[in-house]
Amino acid sequence: MWTVQHRAVLVSLETDDELAGDWARLSIPSYRPAYEEMVAEMARRGLDCRGRPPVWAWPGPDTRDNTVAVTAEALLCPQSDEEFARYVVLDLDVPDDLVMFSSYGRWNDFMEVVLLGGGPAIMDWTIGQEEIAGVQACLPCLPVKYVLGARPLEPFDWAKEEAENS
Repeated sequence: MWTVQHRAVLVSLETDDELAGDWARLSIPSYRPAYEEMVAEMARRGLDCRGRPPVWAWPGPDTRDNTVAVTAEALLCPQSDEEFARYVVLDLDVPDDLVMFSSYGRWNDFMEVVLLGGGPAIMDWTIGQEEIAGVQACLPCLPVKYVLGARPLEPFDWAKEEAENS
């Protein structure tokens, strides 16, 4: 499992022995109602976020390739070397019973309804077989003992992509 976080979390991991969400640091405040629904579902499954937003991650190892870069760029939209330098990729080994997995596609559909309206905001928490590649992972917090390593976030490598596809 892996996650992309601001470099400042490395200090939190050292001083607090964990990374935990914080509503005050939510990058887009209008997401809070959807995040609160994620927190509620996690609580129903026995995962207590202690009143904080979850930590988002992605299943599978940090492959150190363009797959990680594409996902990170889509979520964070860094535009310059300075913006990439703000982030780190954390490689994780978290037991499955401490993680809630859900469909990222269904989550985006739910977020759209929450943010734009157009119907009842009801999240479908199932994961279809066809969605296995599009699964997200949410953790109530990230204890430092589950962090295998950290590296700088690197931009998509177009030359590497062309070499692999030729």
